Amino acid sequence: MPLNIVTPEAMSEAIRIGRKNAGLSQKALAKMCGLSQSTIARVEGDIRSINPSYQTIFQIAEALNSSGLPKNSKTKNRKAYQIMHKNIVYLRPADTIADAISLFKHYDFPQLPVLDGKRYVVGTLYQKDLLSITTNNPELAKRRSVSSLMRGALPQISRETDTGRLMSILGSTSAVIVADDGKAMGIITIYDVLKEA
Repeated sequence: MPLNIVTPEAMSEAIRIGRKNAGLSQKALAKMCGLSQSTIARVEGDIRSINPSYQTIFQIAEALNSSGLPKNSKTKNRKAYQIMHKNIVYLRPADTIADAISLFKHYDFPQLPVLDGKRYVVGTLYQKDLLSITTNNPELAKRRSVSSLMRGALPQISRETDTGRLMSILGSTSAVIVADDGKAMGIITIYDVLKEA
């Protein structure tokens, strides 16, 4: 499945360019975000070195978006359908945990949506949940179905949701599903919104 997922290096570059375009020093951006200057420097230099939380990225993105950019900037006017990934990497309820582990290893996403045969959103499987069930009896755990371990579905938004609204939603979740009457059309993470800043 072809995906247009931003790399950590591209994310670091997007933050650095966004900060410079906003005319901010690392120190000024750090103050706006409630973070240290060294955190901003490390995020811009090698984001993998600190593996920042979504909340940290959200704080940086909010600061960049509120730093004097025009209200009609492309960031504020972009719609969900314009930045979503149409080719969703997902699991089905009947897939095994072994199938899930394989996808997590390949893509290294923190979570994967679970869709039924008609692409309706039915749940979410989180990478961290696999650790506890595979510790005691890995072979038995791998044969379990995804439906036995999945949690509730990621938040769903319409294709017309703008990036301003997306930013507020992504402050409390790792990703959102763009859906039409419950049927998945695409997926967006906070990194995708930050690329637009």
